[in-house]
Amino acid sequence: MPWTKSNQPVIIERTVAGICYLTVGLAGLLYIIVTGNKTQSLFFRFHFLQSIMLGIFLFLFQMAYGALSQILGGILGLIPGLHGGALVMEPIAVLMQGVNVLVLVLCAYGAIFAFLGKQAEIPGLSRLVRQQMR
Repeated sequence: MPWTKSNQPVIIERTVAGICYLTVGLAGLLYIIVTGNKTQSLFFRFHFLQSIMLGIFLFLFQMAYGALSQILGGILGLIPGLHGGALVMEPIAVLMQGVNVLVLVLCAYGAIFAFLGKQAEIPGLSRLVRQQMR
């Protein structure tokens, strides 16, 4: 969607929206507190909420990985000859690293689009954010 001069987000909102992805929304929260403006533009709110949702997703996935590795490591450590289940736990660790890289790439993607003044479409997540904005 091409932006015209009249509806293009201001530079400060684009900058703060991009930084939100790097700080998991903390920069956006500080911006809201400092400006004292309770009504933000749809552009800023979209990127602010999407960055928070990415952070929540990563946090929940890391918690699940920690719990799973503790449980499986404990169970497999009891079986003689498995040496703590390293063969089973390694694919799970690789999966976790892949998810971390994916979230990092999505954050960079969102930040770049925010700096450009556009909405970053992340399948599933963007739709969820738009539902929360209603």
